[in-house]
Amino acid sequence: MRRKPEEARATILAATERLLRKRGTGTPTLDAVAREARCAKGLVNYHFPSKAALLAAIAEAMGRERTRRWQSTLGGSSPEVAIRATWDLVLAECRDGTSSAWAALRAERDRTTVQTVSSQVAGFGRSLATSLATMLSALELKANVPVSELGWYLAAVVHGMELMVDAGADPGELQGAYAAAWLGILSVTGPA
Repeated sequence: MRRKPEEARATILAATERLLRKRGTGTPTLDAVAREARCAKGLVNYHFPSKAALLAAIAEAMGRERTRRWQSTLGGSSPEVAIRATWDLVLAECRDGTSSAWAALRAERDRTTVQTVSSQVAGFGRSLATSLATMLSALELKANVPVSELGWYLAAVVHGMELMVDAGADPGELQGAYAAAWLGILSVTGPA
């Protein structure tokens, strides 16, 4: 039975994401993607004319999902709950391979992938800034620095924490550093 084009494309993207999450280092070949998707390599090439096009598409899809997940988590019932829940999300992204997948995508050097990954990372930082602005408002606080800078700071903290966990650092020790990063954010705020 033939798959509809949108189903075939989704299957190929899902296979690519599974491989990125499993591998931990490097990106999969088109042959490996075809095997994982249980389709001919020609079908992969039909939907994605190059490995760069495939990696850009998966970076975009993963970036949208990651941003959605973080926005939802930061929009928790209270700032305290949201901060604890985001630490849990850092650990979940390490366990499920999200952080490894992003590390592999960031290591790619082709122009298309680099531009897409950079765009998704920037969107993640902007999204965190928006969520932080909402959180600070709920606390009746105002940032003394541009909230966009706080979004970038939090994005860097998240990426750094995930790299450290992936490298074998003790999550229990890192949790305190993560809390300290939040104290750093709060230290540059004042009453609204």
